[in-house]
Amino acid sequence: MAVLLNIAFIISGLLLVPPALTIFTKGPIAGGEELIGAKNFAKADYESPLLVHLFWLDAGRNAVNVLLCFAAVFFFDLTSKRVAALLLLILDAWALCVQVLAPVGPDVKPWPALDGIFSNPVVLPIIGGQIGLLTVGLLTSMAMGGGSKAKPKKK
Repeated sequence: MAVLLNIAFIISGLLLVPPALTIFTKGPIAGGEELIGAKNFAKADYESPLLVHLFWLDAGRNAVNVLLCFAAVFFFDLTSKRVAALLLLILDAWALCVQVLAPVGPDVKPWPALDGIFSNPVVLPIIGGQIGLLTVGLLTSMAMGGGSKAKPKKK
C-alpha cells in the first residue's frame, strides 16, 4: 500500500548521499566549495572553525537522514513511515526558510526576495526533490487508507 512512500524514502535518502560523501571525502571547506560554490566563501571562511564545525554537523545529519530513510522502508510500519515522512518534510521546510531568511552568497537578497532558494545549487534538487517525493508518497499512502492500529493483546 505504501509503495510510493517507500520509493520516496529510497530516493530521498539517495539524494543526501552525495553531499554527505563530498564533505566526508574532501573535508568541510573543499567539500563546501564544491557543493555551494567557491564564490560563496569569504576569506575569513577558510579559517573559520565554526564553519568547519557546521559542515561536519550537516554532513553527519545528512548521513543519519539517509539511514532514517532506509530504516523507514525496511523496518517501519505504515504509521511510523508517515510520521517519519512528515518530520523530514518539516526539516526540509525549515531548510527552505533558512535559505530565504539568511541566504548565502554575494548579492543574494534575503526575504522578501526568494533569491536564497535559487542561489545555492543543491537546494532545489535535494530539498525540492525530497519535498515533492515525500509529499506525493505521504498523500498517496493516506489516500489508500490503512495504517497500523494497535492490535489488542490476546489473553
